[in-house]
Amino acid sequence: MKSITKLSLVLLTAMAFAALPAKAQSDSTTTNTAPAPRMRAPTFSGTIKAVDATGMILTLKGRTGDVTVKVTSDTKVTKDREPAVFADAKEGLRASGSGKKQDDGSWIATTLRISTRPQRPPAAPATPPAGGDQK
Repeated sequence: MKSITKLSLVLLTAMAFAALPAKAQSDSTTTNTAPAPRMRAPTFSGTIKAVDATGMILTLKGRTGDVTVKVTSDTKVTKDREPAVFADAKEGLRASGSGKKQDDGSWIATTLRISTRPQRPPAAPATPPAGGDQK
C-alpha cells in the first residue's frame, strides 16, 4: 500500500513539472507583443532672432543658419515649462520645439518651448597639469 502511495505521489509531481514549461511557453507568446517604439517628431532649436507678431512667425538663429518657425493656434507653447502664449517669445530667448518641416526649410510648430535660462558656456578645454611628469 505504501508503494502505491509513493508511486502516485511521484507521478503527480512529474506531471506538475511537465506542465510548467508548457504554461510558461504559452504565457511568453502573449506577453511578447509589445507595441512598436514611437518615432520622435522632428525638432528645431535656436536663439530667437526676430518675432513677427502679426504672422506669428519666429526666426531662430540655429547651428546651421536661420530657421523660420510658423506658430499656429494649435501650437502648444510653454515658457520655462509653464503654459505660455506666442507673445512671450522675445528676441534673445532660446526656443525649441517639434513640428513639421516644410519643403522650403521652414517649420510649422506643433510644440514651442521658450526658455529664459541662459545658454551654458562651452566647456573649457582640458589643460594638462603644470610641472610636467611627476613620478
